[in-house]
Amino acid sequence: MEDLTENERSWLEFLRMISLDCDPAPTLRRLQLLRRVCEARRG
Repeated sequence: MEDLTENERSWLEFLRMISLDCDPAPTLRRLQLLRRVCEARRG
């Protein structure tokens, strides 16, 4: 993780936090849900 930027490390921590510290596979449904949350913040 040394080659990651501070922002990238923060995103990883965020993803761990919302996944309750487990390591779920990035399914299409999960990516769509995450994208929907991010897009709602923009609009």
